[in-house]
Parts: sequence; C-alpha cells; structure tokens
Amino acid sequence: MNKKISVRVLAEIAIFAALGFALDALEGGIFKGVFVNGGGIGFAMVPVFIIAYRRGLIPGIVCGLILSVIQMLGGVYVISSASYTGAMKFFAPFFQIALDYVLGYTVVGFAGAFASKYRNSTEMSRKLLWIVIGTVIGGLAKFTCHVLSGGFFWLDPSIEFMGVNGGSWIYTFVYNGAYCIPNILICTAIMVLIARFYPIFLNPEEKEVAKEEDIDKDTLLVAKAETTENNKSHEEVK
Repeated sequence: MNKKISVRVLAEIAIFAALGFALDALEGGIFKGVFVNGGGIGFAMVPVFIIAYRRGLIPGIVCGLILSVIQMLGGVYVISSASYTGAMKFFAPFFQIALDYVLGYTVVGFAGAFASKYRNSTEMSRKLLWIVIGTVIGGLAKFTCHVLSGGFFWLDPSIEFMGVNGGSWIYTFVYNGAYCIPNILICTAIMVLIARFYPIFLNPEEKEVAKEEDIDKDTLLVAKAETTENNKSHEEVK
C-alpha cells in the first residue's frame, strides 16, 4: 500500500513539475520584451503550491526542485567570473545559479509546511487563511532569492527599470517586485479559489479513502453473493 502511494505521489510530482515548466515558459515568452533580464507575470507557482498542499512539505520542495532543474535544461544566464577575485572568482557563478535557478522554485515548496494546518482546520475561513499564509511565504521566498541574486550579481549602472538606476539595491527590489508581487497575488487568489470550490485537489486522501471504501463494499457484496450461491447449491444437493 505504501509503495503504491509513493509511486502515485512521484507521478503527481512529475506531472505538476512539467505543468509548472510549461506555464513558466509561456509567461516568460509573453513578457520577454517587458522584463529583459528574465521574469514574467503568470501562475507557474500554482502547480508547486498544489503539490505542497496535497502531499506536504517534502513533496512540495521536490516538485519545485524538479521544476527548477527542468527550467535550467532550457538554458541559464551565468555571470562572468572575470569581475571577481580570489575564491569568489570560482564560487560566484555557483551562488548566482543557485539563487536564480536551483532555489527559485524549490523554495516555493515551503508552502507545504502549512499543509497539515490546512487539512486539520475545520472552518473554511481557517483553511483559506493557511492557504494565504503558505502561498505568500512561498512566493516571498522566491522573490527573496531573485532580489539577492540581483543585488549581489546583476547590478549595472548603465541600465534602468521604471526610472530606477540599475546600480543600486533599490533596482533589484523594483525589477523583481514588478513581476514577483503580481505573481504572488495571482497565485494566492487561484489557490484560494481551488481550496474554496475544488478542495478535492488539495485533499487527495478523501478520494483515496472513498475508493478504498468502495472496494471494501464491492468485496463484501461479492462475498455475500458467493455465500448465497454456495448455500443454494448446498440446499439443492440435499
């Protein structure tokens, strides 16, 4: 039974990671001319949030990590190490890749830390509260990764965004906030709607238990039918 559940969870993780990648690529293509250094507005975090609330913290993080890895296979932007000296000449690109790509979607899975609180809440208002808290924290964690990467590795005084010079930390907050904050709001709204009107997506155990109960009922009916048939046969023999 545990093996079957594990396979089911892994399959769900793979499917939702692929869906997240498709959504991320779509929003990145649509907003390519707006966010020239990467980023887009959409709901690519939703698949990771769904897994995080369906299956918990670890599956949520794994789903985000797989999505990050798939995203990297499509190409990465790596800083030049020529502008660094000493140990940072070697480590800087790895830190930048970690913040921009590896951790970018992985930290979204932190929303799964609130999955049990969501499921254990009996009032809908409390359930929705934990949905909002988890999605906002997961989204802000992703935003933080991009802000840190922008501040440490991508500041450039020769560029600007929305009138803000690219040589200051204010720039990285404004640039990344311009798409990360709308994404958090959109994804939170979608997750609230799912929790409110389609809670089965976030509570797979209920469906699984129902299936098991149906199987038990069918087994009991078959057993009763076989018993009745055997009794009739026994009476006919008499």
